[in-house]
Amino acid sequence: MTKNEKPKKNLIKLFSNSSYRFISDFLNDSAEKRAQEQANENIFLKLKMAALQNSLVVIQVQDEKDEEKFQTISGWLPKAVSNDSIVIRTQENQLVMLPIDRIKKVTTLSPNGVQESISR
Repeated sequence: MTKNEKPKKNLIKLFSNSSYRFISDFLNDSAEKRAQEQANENIFLKLKMAALQNSLVVIQVQDEKDEEKFQTISGWLPKAVSNDSIVIRTQENQLVMLPIDRIKKVTTLSPNGVQESISR
């Protein structure tokens, strides 16, 4: 192998590795996005069922500013629940609006005493 061929071979190897990494990151990102959308859909369905049953709902929400902190909110949902955010009436009769993508865990307690939970 000559002096000129070695840098050329290293450059080709570097280029092929970076192309592979780019494609891999692209595919993993879309898989992660699909998993996030599926989790949102599952939480939405649980909240919709809780609203229809007039269940008490306890929601664990991720803080907007610090992803390591969580807030717990409990109350009841109105009969109509939208896809991207919810309004919850707390036990103190306050209305709180929450985006579904920040919700990490939902626990419901139906009027007949059945408790169910779902989390990301």
